[in-house]
Amino acid sequence: MIIDTHAHIADIRFDSDREIVIQNAFNLGVKKIFEVACENSYWDKALELSKRDNIFVSFGIHPNNVSKTTHEDFDKLKTLVKNEKCIAIGEIGLDYHYNNNSSFTGSINFQKELFIKQIGIANKCNKPIIVHCRDAYDDIIDVLGRYKSSLKGVVHCFSGNLKQAKVFIKMGFLLGIGGILTYNKSDNLKHVVFETDINNLLCETDCPYLTPKKYRGQRNEPSYVVETLREIAKIKKMLFSEVVQITTQNALKLFSIW
Repeated sequence: MIIDTHAHIADIRFDSDREIVIQNAFNLGVKKIFEVACENSYWDKALELSKRDNIFVSFGIHPNNVSKTTHEDFDKLKTLVKNEKCIAIGEIGLDYHYNNNSSFTGSINFQKELFIKQIGIANKCNKPIIVHCRDAYDDIIDVLGRYKSSLKGVVHCFSGNLKQAKVFIKMGFLLGIGGILTYNKSDNLKHVVFETDINNLLCETDCPYLTPKKYRGQRNEPSYVVETLREIAKIKKMLFSEVVQITTQNALKLFSIW
């Protein structure tokens, strides 16, 4: 069984063929999809999707949405995470990529405040977190380090260096590996994957974003997670079936799905 541990199939880009995309994934062995609803405009749609047997959901507020977040949103989030199909809080975190851009939506302090508040929700309901980190690894490590061993989760779409990877793993986090691994200019990430115990890795698509090399220029889909699994098998010189089995068990254990 293959799991896409990070998808956004509630996204508007799937509105015309969502059922076909889901069925294609299931037909190709992707038997579970973890829908990550990190915008309040997608929460209800994601909740509806999670009513299906093989789709689970996480709810959170993305750091780029900090300026648009209301008290009502936060109250609704606290209710949504109590749903039996909610497996995590996320994606949440810090994103400094647009910090020097005039369109940057929210200060670093506001992002940190929102991140910490959502970590509090995760701790209260004993759920893992799905961490978004873009150009902010040092600050993410600083925030997560305050919680000692009380947190667990995954660093989504990991693109840091090996030293940072080791710090996250030591704190009890797994690394989410996606289509970027298949790119020609991903030598750093390939090195991290090579040096990291496979028991600390998850596979994801982040669809409709970050399409693997084979399908570049197209919308990403849950079924394309297979490309990342193949790349991991190639890098680590393992059987594809072995990579599938281990990363699947990693996901089931982290998100308490039995």
